[in-house]
Amino acid sequence: MKKIIVPILLSTLLFSTFVLSNSDKEVTITEAVAPSNYYSSITSNMKGDTLKVALYNIIKGHTRIPYDSLEPAMKITDRDYNLSPLGTDDDNPYIVTLYADYNGDKSTAIRYGDSCGGYNTSGNQIWNKEHIWAKSNGFATESKPAHSDLHHLRASDERCNNLRGNLPFNTVSQHTSSNAVENHYKQKTDNYRITNSYFEPRDSDKGDVARALFYMATRYYNGDGSNSALSLTNGTDSSGGKWGYLDTLLAWHEADPVDEFEAHRNDLIYEQFQHNRNPYIDHPEYARAVFKNEAIVDPDTLTKLTYTGSPTKTSYREGESFSPNGLTVTATFEKEDTTTYTSNVTEFISWSPNPLTKNTTSVTGSYTFGDVTKSITITGLTVSSLDSIKISGNPNKTVYDEGDTFVSTGLTVYAKYGQEEVDVTSNVTWTNTPLVKGQTSVTATYGTFNATYIGILVKEKTLSSSTIEFKDYGSATGELTKETIQNDLVKGKDIATVSAVSKAFKGSGGVRFGSGSAGGSITLTIASTQVTKLIINAKVYGSDSSTVTVKTNNSSSGTFKPISSFANYEFSVNKTVTSIIVSSSSSNNRFYLKSIDIVSGSGSGADSITEWGVSYLHIGDSSFDGQGTGLCKSNELYKYAKVALFNLNSAESGTISKLQNDSKYSNEYARYLAWSKACEDDSPFINTFEFVSNRVNSSINIESNSTMIIIISISSISVLAFSVLLIIKKRKHQ
Repeated sequence: MKKIIVPILLSTLLFSTFVLSNSDKEVTITEAVAPSNYYSSITSNMKGDTLKVALYNIIKGHTRIPYDSLEPAMKITDRDYNLSPLGTDDDNPYIVTLYADYNGDKSTAIRYGDSCGGYNTSGNQIWNKEHIWAKSNGFATESKPAHSDLHHLRASDERCNNLRGNLPFNTVSQHTSSNAVENHYKQKTDNYRITNSYFEPRDSDKGDVARALFYMATRYYNGDGSNSALSLTNGTDSSGGKWGYLDTLLAWHEADPVDEFEAHRNDLIYEQFQHNRNPYIDHPEYARAVFKNEAIVDPDTLTKLTYTGSPTKTSYREGESFSPNGLTVTATFEKEDTTTYTSNVTEFISWSPNPLTKNTTSVTGSYTFGDVTKSITITGLTVSSLDSIKISGNPNKTVYDEGDTFVSTGLTVYAKYGQEEVDVTSNVTWTNTPLVKGQTSVTATYGTFNATYIGILVKEKTLSSSTIEFKDYGSATGELTKETIQNDLVKGKDIATVSAVSKAFKGSGGVRFGSGSAGGSITLTIASTQVTKLIINAKVYGSDSSTVTVKTNNSSSGTFKPISSFANYEFSVNKTVTSIIVSSSSSNNRFYLKSIDIVSGSGSGADSITEWGVSYLHIGDSSFDGQGTGLCKSNELYKYAKVALFNLNSAESGTISKLQNDSKYSNEYARYLAWSKACEDDSPFINTFEFVSNRVNSSINIESNSTMIIIISISSISVLAFSVLLIIKKRKHQ
């Protein structure tokens, strides 16, 4: 049984701040508090249609995200925060998939990047977007808000989704292999279907499905935002906006209560995307009140938390998390009639401290239901002290654009507990990210210790442009609707929605706005995007003297007076944008609009990694050219120069001889040798540059004295070996 929860009464929740654009997304941690007054208009005597309309008035008018832009949003809302905690797997997290039965195991769980357009029988992990309320039954038009409403769209195992099709939901009387639904592995699941009749999801999804359908039948009960008015029924007619089966859904809703994933997803959608909530997640008691015209019944009350058994693991290392394996935690609830019942809530307990700190001997487990929290204490633990951490290896990716998130693949982070060394890579938090221009290092944090890796390049982000281009109607005449303009877009259908127009006409070269009696305008809605500038391509109509205003997020970004031929007009924006308005305000201010370029980024891009490497060697030339005492005494610059040469070598797939003989590098090579001699360190050039990177990074890790002795010994041997080579070379010349 899943945790019963009333999230509107929760205090603090974690969620991801999400910037929706056409590139990779930035994820940070923020705090969200469910609004205490969100349902203040609801009174205890409301029920039936009265309550439904009151809830509709609260949740209507949400912010619509275009359907083609939903997958990046679902990267946040459907992320498996247990398998992929924030700070890990941010570019490609594991996701929770509806109708699937293998989440919780990394060997089979689906990642965000496994999304695909078709069923793959080879076993590759695949998901797609599932309309829980089938789009064919009420909102087939993609531009309708219901079509892209996140409250009923879930990441789903694509094979299960395809077999569900657009069937209504009901209980399949006999669960047999013949009506069991396959997942994308072609394995039988706990989902069942009766061909051409109905579909039964697995038990842990039933409540989620029911509450999504309750939401849809409330948000679109009057057809606002859908093609048809949506309603739930017990009849067999599942067409024209009717959907079944209501009594089954109510039973599923009560048997499979709201869990933490569902509550957290509701918060993310409210805070970051649509800015409305699913009231049946916040208040499960509203379901029967709305759909069965029953009085609102207050939720049950949590009265006690107990446990049986003993923890299997009692010895831990500092920084590890407590494991409840071996324990069964039971919550006791009291109904309104004072009868009680119990539920196993082990998997929903929050343990503190987490992670464990040194000298910890006990942990406290807490469980919240409504506004009541109960706790238990587990004793008898030992936690060994963390002494230091270190980084080993080199990252697979070293070159980034500013704003990117560091990818640690290729690096291993070890924690030292006395003489024991443990791989803690998956539990490390990387700081100094998102990355900024010119950054060369990132820091790993584990427990109270840090270790820094030097050897990355963060370039100025290259400008990227997305174009919205309007159709050339030639000499055709006639007024245009927003739908016609949207359908006729030559480019940009996937990035912009024409949400409003006034006085728009077919024109030569583009769309003409304005008339002899009024100004004209167009409003474009885009997914939340960090925009650097807009470039408007337009021209004036005839002999008009037109002034055109450009607004972003309904605030002016400037005006321009178009000339008689198409030309570009550029506007600096530098903010996150969701809407663009181009308009003229009065009669005879007519203009043609051909295209709008939405430009993101901050520059033309930095030099290549080769040029970057050489540029580091040019820092402080005087110190390179002889027995200088200037910058060669700067330990950090010296390390950077070594890493620069390492990256030069790697980027060009070359060897030391390439640096010696190729005129492209020979000067820098000579400078480096001179500096090395001045600083009494020739060792990096014995074999390959991999040793350089390892030495540079290990030298700034927090390590024990014995490890430092080993490093010093290796360095000494390397210098001696190189000296011998120089002596041999010198004798050969003599």
